[in-house]
Amino acid sequence: MSNTKITLRTLLFTLLISGLAVAGCKKDTDTVQENITRIQVHLTGANGFDQEFEWSDPDGGDASNATVETIVIPASAGATIHCHLHVYDDTKTPAEDLTNEIEAEGAEHLFVFNVTGANIGVAYDDTDSNGKKVGIESVWTKGAASTGSINIKLYHEPTDKDNLNAPGGEVDFDVSFPVTVL
Repeated sequence: MSNTKITLRTLLFTLLISGLAVAGCKKDTDTVQENITRIQVHLTGANGFDQEFEWSDPDGGDASNATVETIVIPASAGATIHCHLHVYDDTKTPAEDLTNEIEAEGAEHLFVFNVTGANIGVAYDDTDSNGKKVGIESVWTKGAASTGSINIKLYHEPTDKDNLNAPGGEVDFDVSFPVTVL
């Protein structure tokens, strides 16, 4: 009978410790996925080049009514262009600029750029608290005149920020801008 009590106590203790361990391993739910309705690409370069280009989906729905502006980079802008991304939720009044929140939670976000056709190289110009890429700030290097597109994805809670082809996590947005390099 005493062996049964010890075994029962051991079993109950093990179950209690296991339950606490599982409860302590919950996923971080402090970061809420926002409704993103507008992405602004702000480019600056030589000779006073300072332009903003937007992708917009006013209702934040399925993006079937989204509009996108063509990014045009003139020859006079120089070879090196600075890019700053702005992210907004226009369903709120007034519109909410989410950029600072994304920056503050940089370890939980990653912008990924994929250029097709256009002669543009993209280098990250900001890092999170762990020294990993974020992408709110980047430097674009332009080459010869060309046309193409730049796809920008924002990953939420990426699992591997060193793997830009498959960083994991959820995609908060996935937008493509037509690009013309003059």
